[in-house]
Amino acid sequence: MRRQLGIGVIAGIGVATAQLTVYGIVSGAYDGLVGLITDGVLTLLFSALVIGAGYWAQTTDRPDWDIVRLAGWCLVGAIAIGGFELLTALSLYAAGAAEIELLRALTTAAARGAALGIGFGLFDIERRRTKRRGAELERQVDRLEEFASVVSHDLRSPLTVAKGNMELIGDNESVDEELIAHVEFAHDRMSEIIEDSLALARGGNEVTDPEPVDIEELATQAWQTVGGNDETLTVTTGMELDADPERLLRLLENLFRNAIEHGAEDDDSDDGGDPIAAGLPDDYGDDEPADSVLDGLSITVGQLSDDEGFYVADNGDGIPEDEREDIFEAGVSSSGTGSGLGLAIVRRIAQAHGWTVSVTDADGGGARFEFRTDPV
Repeated sequence: MRRQLGIGVIAGIGVATAQLTVYGIVSGAYDGLVGLITDGVLTLLFSALVIGAGYWAQTTDRPDWDIVRLAGWCLVGAIAIGGFELLTALSLYAAGAAEIELLRALTTAAARGAALGIGFGLFDIERRRTKRRGAELERQVDRLEEFASVVSHDLRSPLTVAKGNMELIGDNESVDEELIAHVEFAHDRMSEIIEDSLALARGGNEVTDPEPVDIEELATQAWQTVGGNDETLTVTTGMELDADPERLLRLLENLFRNAIEHGAEDDDSDDGGDPIAAGLPDDYGDDEPADSVLDGLSITVGQLSDDEGFYVADNGDGIPEDEREDIFEAGVSSSGTGSGLGLAIVRRIAQAHGWTVSVTDADGGGARFEFRTDPV
C-alpha cells in the first residue's frame, strides 16, 4: 500500500505538470520561440523525468520505504519551488496578469521542483542504501570473527589435552616412537591450520591505522622467526612503508616459509631424495629448518624499480606461469606439509593495505612476489 501510494504521488505530479504544460502550449501561453523552449519544452522534459522516476519506482526491488521517501522528496520539491513561484504569481495577478500566465508559471515551477526533489531523493535513498550495506558488512565481519574465535577455542582445547596425553604416552618405552611422532605431527598440523585459518579470517580487515614501518627491520625479524640464518636473507632496501606491523610481519613470514618449504622439496636426503621420511618431514621436531634445506637457498627483499612497492624473491624452481593465479587461492599447496593457506593470507593482508600482489620469475630463477603499494 505504501509503495503504490508513493508511486501514485510521483507519477501523478509528472502527468499533471505534463498535461498542464501541453494545455498552456495549445492555449498560446508561451510567448515566442524562446519562451516556448525555456518554459514549455523544458517543463515537458522535467515532467517526463518525474514520470520516468515513477516507472523506475514501479519496477525496482528497492524497499517500500525508499519509494515513499522518494515520493516525499518529489512532493516537497514541487511544493517548495511552486510555493516561491506562487508569491510571484499572486503579485502578477494583482497587477492584472491573465490566469493562463499564472498557470504557466506555477506549472513550470512545480515541474522543476519535482525533478529537483527526485534528484535529491535518489541521492538520499542511495546514501541510506550504502549505509545499510556498510552496517551489514560490519555485522558479517563480526560474525566471522566470532565464528573464528569459537572454532579456534573449541579446537585448541581438545588439541591441548591430546598433546598432554601424548607426552605421557611418550614416557612409556613399549610404545612405538614412530607412531607417537606421526600423532604429534598430526597435532602440529591441526594447530597450524587453526592459526592459518584465523589469520585468513582476520587478515582481510581493512587497515585503518597504518604506521611507518622499516621493511629491513621487519624482514630480519620475520626471517629470525622462521629460523633462517643470516647468510640466506638479503635485504637491499631501507624503505619505509605505511602498514600494520603485525600483519606485514605475518606476510613476510608466510613468504619465507613458502620459500623454505619448496626448498625442502628439492633437497636431497639419505633416502634417495624423498623429502618425507616415514610420512614425516625430515626436520620434524626441530625448531629451525634443517641446514640442508637452507644450503643454497637465497631470499632477497628489495624495492621495485619504479619505487612503488617492494618484492620478495628466492632462487628456487619458481612457479609455472599457468599456476600463478591459483597459488593465492585458499587450500592450494604443492607442499605435502603445507596448509594451503599461506599465500592466500599473503594476498588478504596485501588487499587489506590497499596493495596488489603478483608473482613472476626472479632474475636468478625462482619466484618473485611483487607488492605495489600505490597501485594505479
